[in-house]
Amino acid sequence: MDISTSLDNLNLGLSSVLGDLPLWDISLELSCLGNSLIELFDKKPLMPGVVLTDNQNYVGMISRRQFFEFMSRPYSLGLFKERTIANLYDYLQSDVLVMDTNKTIVEATQQALSRNSQFVYEPIVVAQERQHKLLDIQQLLLAHSKIHAQTLAQLETAQKQSQQAQISLQQVELIQTEKSLALEELISSLQREVNSPAKLVVGNLVHTGRYIQELIKMVNLYQKYYPQPVEEIKIATEKMKISSIDTELPRLLDVMKNHVKKIQEFAVSLSESKR
Repeated sequence: MDISTSLDNLNLGLSSVLGDLPLWDISLELSCLGNSLIELFDKKPLMPGVVLTDNQNYVGMISRRQFFEFMSRPYSLGLFKERTIANLYDYLQSDVLVMDTNKTIVEATQQALSRNSQFVYEPIVVAQERQHKLLDIQQLLLAHSKIHAQTLAQLETAQKQSQQAQISLQQVELIQTEKSLALEELISSLQREVNSPAKLVVGNLVHTGRYIQELIKMVNLYQKYYPQPVEEIKIATEKMKISSIDTELPRLLDVMKNHVKKIQEFAVSLSESKR
C-alpha cells in the first residue's frame, strides 16, 4: 500500500496484515555514495530508512536513526559521505527484522516489541516475493492501537447485544409462564364446568334407571292382569309401541351413561395435560 494512505482511511481488524499498511518503497544500491543517503533523507524527512540492494537483490536496511547517530560522530561524515554505502553498512552491522507481508499486524507488533531495546524502534522490512519495503514502527504501533480499540468496541457491542438477548429471552420466558398459568387456569375452569354437571347427570341416571325398571315392571303387571284394556288405552298403547319400551329405554339409558363417561374421561385428560 502506498505511504500516502492514511491509517484513518483503513478498515483494520484482527486479521489485517502488514501488507494492508502504508509502506515505504525506496531503495538504494550498495554501490551508491554516502551522499546519496544524506540527500534522500533530507528530501524525505518522514522516511524511516532505506532498503539496500546489490544488483537489485535485497541485502539489508539502514534506518534514519542509525544513519544520523553514526554521522553525528566526529569525522564520520567526512569519512563516509564520499564512500559507497557498502562500506558504511559493513561498519554498522545493523540487526534488521524482516517479516512477510502476510503476517498479521497483531503478531508483527508482538515480535517487533520483543526485540533488543537498541533496535525496538527500528523500521521493519516487509517482504513480498522479491520486493522489500519499509514499515515505520510508529505506523505499526498506531495500527495495533487502532485494532485494539476497535476490538474493545466490538466486544462492548457484543456484550450489549448479549445482555439485550438475555433480557429478551427472560421476557419470552415470562410471557410463556403467564400463558402457561392462564392455560392451567382455563383447564381447571373447564374441568369444573364439565365435572360438576357430569356428576349430577350420573347421579340422576342412576335414579332414572331405577325408575324406568319400576315403570317397566308396572306396565308388565298391567298387561298381565288386564290383557283386554278399554279401546282408548289400547289405541294409545299401540301408538306408543309399549311392547318395545322394556328394551329401548334401558338401551337409551346405557347410551347416555357411555356419553357421560366419555365427558368425564375428557376432563381427566385435561388434568393430565397440565402436568
